[in-house]
Amino acid sequence: MPFTVAELITKLVVMPWPRSVGEREVLFTKLEFTSGNLLELENDDFPHQITELGTALGGAVRGSWDTYKREFLGITLHLYSAQEPRNHAARTGFDELCSQLSKEFGQPKHPWEGEETPPCLWEANGRIITTHLFTHRDSSVMLSVEDAVLASMADDDSISG
Repeated sequence: MPFTVAELITKLVVMPWPRSVGEREVLFTKLEFTSGNLLELENDDFPHQITELGTALGGAVRGSWDTYKREFLGITLHLYSAQEPRNHAARTGFDELCSQLSKEFGQPKHPWEGEETPPCLWEANGRIITTHLFTHRDSSVMLSVEDAVLASMADDDSISG
């Protein structure tokens, strides 16, 4: 699966980033993404909207796509999920996925060094790709691809808000 996921992420990074609902729908069709239910938000003024995302990767992959102030921010996938801490498949999947992404996008940055397994971050074509391994309670690999400018605006807004 790491090669297939990396291939999908590469397509998402090199394709034109959608700036309208219609462009997002075209992108989703090309990548075989499907929208599910809009997730409930705490209040209507919240600038993020999160919607379930289906992929051609199979049922074991959970996903969502996010908007910030009604603009397409990006996608998040949860891979190798297991109901146990320190799952070997999640760790191996994380390592293999990072290796595949490094082949495509170069060596990652590790912005948060204080963690047992620091997240990996790549910047390419105006996108930020982030992988994060969770293993303390359950095990999972979280992978996100976001528009770099919009993600920075959302981060600044969350800090000042």
